Parts: sequence; structure tokens; C-alpha cells
Amino acid sequence: MRDERGLVGRAAITIMVLIVLVGLAGVDGGSIILAKLQISDTADAAATAASESWDNIHNFKMARAAAAETTQQRDPSARVASFAVSPKGTVRVTIRKVATTMFLFRLHFLRHLAVVESTSTVTSGAGVPG
Repeated sequence: MRDERGLVGRAAITIMVLIVLVGLAGVDGGSIILAKLQISDTADAAATAASESWDNIHNFKMARAAAAETTQQRDPSARVASFAVSPKGTVRVTIRKVATTMFLFRLHFLRHLAVVESTSTVTSGAGVPG
């Protein structure tokens, strides 16, 4: 007969480790969802600020600067990933950041899973001046 002492202890440890890993995944998932919601609001605000700037002075660099400034004010860890103004005055801003997580952020090979991005488009009232 085999010695079966310690089997319950090993099973309990295995179950506890699994519970901790599932808990970490849940917390990290929640952090990513929260970051996605926050970055969406930031992208909307940045696109609106850029559109207002474009409507006032029709200067691409100033409109992009308005988007970048609004992004920094609302979320210092976020960056403007792309910016465009169409000939009709539609402003499109994409904001990107790495969500603060307990697990994914610390493992370099999984960090890409914590990157969140949001794009917002605002159509201004005025196009390119003729």
C-alpha cells in the first residue's frame, strides 16, 4: 500500500493557489475594463477640444496640441497615438495607455494585454476654409 499522508494538504494548497490566480485574473480584468472606460472618456474630451481648436483657427498643429493637452490633463499616463483632421473638419483622435494591473503590467511578455486604446471622432461645424 502507498503512503497517503499529506494528500489533503497538497490538494488544499493547489486549490488555494488556483483561487489566488483566478482572483488576480479577475482584478486585472476589472482594471483593464476600468481603464478602457476612462480612456474612452479621455478620447472624447481630446477630440472635442481638438475640434473646437480646429473650428477657431484651422491649424492642424494647434488642434493636435489641444488634444494632447486635454489628454495629459485628464490622464497623465495616456498618450495621443494618432490624430487626423479630414478636409471636412472631422477630427479623429486615438488615445493609448497601459492599464495599471497587479499581474499583467509586471510581466513584460504579457504587458501588451494591458494596453488599452480608444478612438473618438468629432465632426466640427466648419471644414477647411475655402
